[in-house]
Amino acid sequence: MNAGVPWVSALTGIGLIGALLALILAIRAWWEARLTPYLIVRRAAERRARRWLRLALGLALGIGTLNAFARSGFHLPFEIPPPGWPAPVPPSPTPSLEALPSPSPTPLEEIPPTPTSRPTPSPLPTSPPSPLPSPTLPYPPTLLTPLPGAVPAPPNARFTDLALTSACDERGRPLRIPTPPPTVFPAGTVRICGRFRVENMPVGAPWTVAWYREGALEDSSTLLWDGRPGQPGYIYNTRPDGFPAGRWEVRLYIEDRLQVRVEFEVR
Repeated sequence: MNAGVPWVSALTGIGLIGALLALILAIRAWWEARLTPYLIVRRAAERRARRWLRLALGLALGIGTLNAFARSGFHLPFEIPPPGWPAPVPPSPTPSLEALPSPSPTPLEEIPPTPTSRPTPSPLPTSPPSPLPSPTLPYPPTLLTPLPGAVPAPPNARFTDLALTSACDERGRPLRIPTPPPTVFPAGTVRICGRFRVENMPVGAPWTVAWYREGALEDSSTLLWDGRPGQPGYIYNTRPDGFPAGRWEVRLYIEDRLQVRVEFEVR
C-alpha cells in the first residue's frame, strides 16, 4: 500500500523526528524545573515540559494512525491509486431482441349476460301519525264555542296515558287505579273518573273532555287549563241513576286536536 502512497514514508519520518525533538525538549524543560531554585521559574518549566510531552505523544499517535490506515487497505483522501486499479469492468452484452410470433386470436366464448338485480327502492319517509286515529265522531258543541281569555296551546302540548276507575273521592279524583285499568264497569256505576299525563300545556289554553255512548255524544265540558307544570290532569263524570249499559268512549281534546281516547263498556 505504501507503493501507492509514496510520501507516507516521508510523513512518517518527519513525524518521528518531530516527536523525538518534542520529547527531548520536554525532558530538558523537566530537568530545568528540577534544578532551578525559583518557584516561578520551576512552574513555568513544568508547564513547558508538559506541552512538549503532549506534542510528542500527539505526533506519535498521528504517525501510528497514518500507518495503520495505510496497511489496512483503507483509501486515504490523498492516496494516488496505482496504475491499473481498479480493474476496468467489461461492458455487459446488449441483449438482442427477437421478434416473437404473435399469437393467433382465439375466438372468445360468448358469455350469457348475468341477470342484474334491480335495486329495491327504499321506503319513503312517512309523515308522523296523527295524535290518535279514531272513528269520526261529532265535535262537542262546547269545543266549537270560543272561550274569553283563552290562550293558544303550542303544537307540542300533549295529553297521554288516560286511565279510568270507578274508585273516586268526593272531588272526583281517583283513589286507586288498578293495573291494568278496567275497561268494563258494572251496571249501576254512578262515578267514573280518570287521570292523564300532561305535557307542555300552558295555563289558560282550552281543553275539552267528551263522553260518547254508542257513537253519540252524551256529555262534554270545555275548560281553560289551570294545572301546574309536572302535575297530572283529572276528569270526572257522575250519573245519579248509574251509567246506562252500552259501549262508551271518553275523548280528550286540546283546542280541536284529539289527544287521547279510551273505550270502556258498562254491562
